[in-house]
This record gives sequence, structure tokens and C-alpha cells, in this order.
Amino acid sequence: MKMQDIKTLITSGTIILAVALYMIFGKTSTEEDAKTTTEQQGIIAIEQVEEETGNKRFEVAYIKAYDGDTLQVTVDGKKQKIRLLMVDTPEMNYNKGEAQPYAEQAKDYTMDLLANAKKIEAVYDVGPETDNYDRLLAYVFVDDVLLQESLLLEGLAAVRFIHKPNNTFEETFREIQQEAQDAKLNIWSHENYFQKDGFHPEVMN
Repeated sequence: MKMQDIKTLITSGTIILAVALYMIFGKTSTEEDAKTTTEQQGIIAIEQVEEETGNKRFEVAYIKAYDGDTLQVTVDGKKQKIRLLMVDTPEMNYNKGEAQPYAEQAKDYTMDLLANAKKIEAVYDVGPETDNYDRLLAYVFVDDVLLQESLLLEGLAAVRFIHKPNNTFEETFREIQQEAQDAKLNIWSHENYFQKDGFHPEVMN
């Protein structure tokens, strides 16, 4: 066999091997990307919130998170605080002592999502748009995924502070929370840590 023929065989074999590897691993990567996208879609879509509340979404720009359920943003260039509707995360207790268990984790989780978001949008429910502290009460979507839903699924928040009529998705929230409870995730890994009146760090001792 001539040297040129050997070179041709080697080259052809390399090309065939490269194509085969691309077909195998390239397809796998695409499937994984599709799976990730599907997983990130969430249960409650922003279109559903708009339809059921009759309110339109509005964009916000993230500034900082005070804890897992309260953040500072700008809305139309104006600084505003947002309190996530119908969820409660453990308190950071700034200047009042130690943070409650899982408070840091909840805050970090919220911060990471918001700081890396390409798009943050909010939607009001059908009731008051602000609370007694002049904070906006809203559903917050991070890249089309509801932040409240993510916190509940991770076991970093509990359904609380239900004030009708701002409770359109209360039932769905409780169903999502139940998944974390059943799996004993984070705040649910300690019996009676969360009770009707809030979090009880003393049960951890």
C-alpha cells in the first residue's frame, strides 16, 4: 500500500470518528439543554398570573435582597422595596441577634437568582399593591420562573401572610410547599421549626 493511501485512510477514519462522536455527544448535549429548559419553566406561568389577576407584568431592575422574601429594585427608575406575596423566609434579624436557621441560605438563594437574571418581572394580585410599610406586594418572576415557587420548592420558604383578596394562587402555593415538606427539605427537616405564627429556632436546640 502506498504512503498516500495510508494517509487517506487515516484522514478518512479521523473524519468518520469525529462525525460519530458529534452525533453521540452533540445529541446528548441538546437533549440535556432541552431538559434543563423544561425544568426551569415552573408550575405557575406569568401569563397565567396576568390572566387570573387581570394585571399586567412590569419590569424591575434588581438592587439587593434584604432576606429571602424582601428585595430592593427600581421600577421606572424609582427605588422600591418588594415583599414577595404569600411566602415567608426565616429572618436575618439585622441588629437584633443571630439570623434564624436557613435565613442566610434563603437570602443567598434569592440573591443568586436575581443577580444572574436576564429578566425580572413582577405582577400584582387583585388586592392592595402595597403593605403598611409601603412595600410593593407582588409575584416576582426571574427569567419567567416564579421566585416564590422556587423558594417553596427548595424548602426555604413557607406559605404565610395570606391576606384576601391577594391570595389568588394560595392553593397552588400550598401544593408546592407540600412537595418540600414531604421531602423534608431545609426548613422542613426539623419538626415544628415552622409553625402558624412563624419560625421557632428554639426547637433546633
